[in-house]
Amino acid sequence: MSAAIEAHRRGARVTLIDEAEKPGGQIYRQGATGSELRVGLSSELKRKNELLSRFSQIRDQIEYLSGCTAYALFQGPELHLSDAAGSRIVRPDAVVLATGVCERAVPFPGWTLPGVFYAGGAQALLKSQGVRIGDRVVVAGAGPLPVVVAAQLARAGVRVVAVATLQPVLPILLQPLSLWAGRGVLREGWQYLNHLRHNDVELLTRCVPVRADGDSHVESVLLTRHDGTGRPVAGTERRIGCDALAINYGFTANSELALMAGAKHRYDAGRGGWLPVTDRFSRTSVDGVLVAGDGAGLRGSWVAESEGRIAGAAAACYYDLPVTLEQELQKEFEKRSRQERFQNVVQQMLHLPPGVWGWAEDDTVVCRCECVTLGRIRQAVSQGHTTMNAIKRNTRAGMGWCGGRMCLQNVAACASGGRPAPDLKPMTPRPLARPVPLQSLNRQVGK
Repeated sequence: MSAAIEAHRRGARVTLIDEAEKPGGQIYRQGATGSELRVGLSSELKRKNELLSRFSQIRDQIEYLSGCTAYALFQGPELHLSDAAGSRIVRPDAVVLATGVCERAVPFPGWTLPGVFYAGGAQALLKSQGVRIGDRVVVAGAGPLPVVVAAQLARAGVRVVAVATLQPVLPILLQPLSLWAGRGVLREGWQYLNHLRHNDVELLTRCVPVRADGDSHVESVLLTRHDGTGRPVAGTERRIGCDALAINYGFTANSELALMAGAKHRYDAGRGGWLPVTDRFSRTSVDGVLVAGDGAGLRGSWVAESEGRIAGAAAACYYDLPVTLEQELQKEFEKRSRQERFQNVVQQMLHLPPGVWGWAEDDTVVCRCECVTLGRIRQAVSQGHTTMNAIKRNTRAGMGWCGGRMCLQNVAACASGGRPAPDLKPMTPRPLARPVPLQSLNRQVGK
């Protein structure tokens, strides 16, 4: 939205392609028509309403394609789209990819049981439809999202019986200057934490789920403390009854479109895995292709909004950037830099020590789409299939519905003992980057 607003303000003819039916993305997700459930703090809702209001002022002046999927991108740039009307090819002067991230889990026995959700998925159901994932919920994971989602579920009337966090908060409190840079985010986090305490939610630090049990649906989760390296400490096990478990252990960047177009990339597990290399203006190594927000590296919505303005401005005059552009965007560069300093500290909470990859057993599924187990991946690696493409060909991991978005980083970690090399290459991105109906592909509506 920010990129579209800024590009339009600078006189560009703008098309906004949105997979969702309503603008807002995950953070500013809008509820279904008639939904009265307000999810979020007043400060968050204020930012949401301000941005949606600015977008509504230009919505009728741009081409807004909702419920539309971008499933391929080639050099040109040439973008392939699909929606209910059919498919089309567009060839803009520049394209800003704001594809965000998908959630990451650490596989453990029982994590594929019905009733085990990604924390962000639980949040999305709450925001968009007012649906509560259960009556007695355990939330577990790393970083700030599990705390935020637990508090939002509690505010919606869910009994959150425990929140288990991988990393302690204390280390980041020893970096006050960086924390001050993100004091707005920190203030909201503190409010969520206080809400959990006031609702008697048990907060368990350095504690992880190692098994979920139930016949046809999750009925309990086994939690245990870990030794700082991710390895469970014997004798600290504790079983908690629940009817839903929400987990989040970081994110994977949805970078497949940029990679498909041939953009140079780097690997950073904490920031989202395989990330396009971008310059100060969010431009990639491919002419006309820019990447903004979490798709260029996990840094949160505050960075994304500023970066969207920067990318939108650069896209509007891509082949003739004025020498004054950086000066015009100085405030946005400063905002982005300030929030990035804060996010660098937050990243410490998202660090996954190698021991977490020992939670899974040989029969634990790692790739859910193709039901590929940890034992199968280990077997492939032992036979010499060590690259991501080779593992994919040998095991089918990454060949399913999600195209590897949900499992790719986990496959890499499992294949390397939790220590993927910084120069690790991803599986070769291929169309279709997103699943789309064959009927849509058969009905091209224009170019």
